[in-house]
Amino acid sequence: MDYESIASAIDPSAAIHMGARVSHSSIGENAVVGNFSRVDHSDIAKRARIDRNNHLLHARMGRHSYTGMNTVLMHANIGSFCAISWNVSIGAADHDYRRIVQHSFLYNEHDQLRPAGQAIAYDRFTEPLIIGHDVWIAAGAAINRGVTIGDGAAIGANSVVTKNVAPYTVVAGAPARIIKTRFDTEIIDLLLQLRWWEWEDEKIREHYDL
Repeated sequence: MDYESIASAIDPSAAIHMGARVSHSSIGENAVVGNFSRVDHSDIAKRARIDRNNHLLHARMGRHSYTGMNTVLMHANIGSFCAISWNVSIGAADHDYRRIVQHSFLYNEHDQLRPAGQAIAYDRFTEPLIIGHDVWIAAGAAINRGVTIGDGAAIGANSVVTKNVAPYTVVAGAPARIIKTRFDTEIIDLLLQLRWWEWEDEKIREHYDL
């Protein structure tokens, strides 16, 4: 074994590549974890793919979703069939700039500045982050905590998403702004009713030409 597994459930058909570490996580059927990636306290569904040098922390990734290299997902729920590019940051921890101190000694143990018995100053991950199904997130994008991205949305390269994104909406920029919708309202409504991402793989094959 050329990877590290700690208290994890890894399907025998999954491919965990050299240098990876999987800790307290579940890796589904035919899923892939790339070289030197870290998967901590996360759930990776069947045929999801994590490229090299990723870090997943308390994340859930739906079936057939995938990431590019150097991507970070923290405390986030990712739907199925999502396409996430390289150098993407999803759900990074908040720093409370309203305090006189922004340094991590307010909550970490490394600096040994928080007195014994003193409660951690604040929860960096209290705001949820939810990404729907069939979402495309282009290279270099950053998705902030507290955001919900709707099904079928598209996020432009190097965007900084600070607000919710409606289904099948294209946004870009820093901060991200609405560019257009992918389809007209009637088609979007039909797609949201269709919910093809919930179909079994065989049904998708049968209707591939759609």
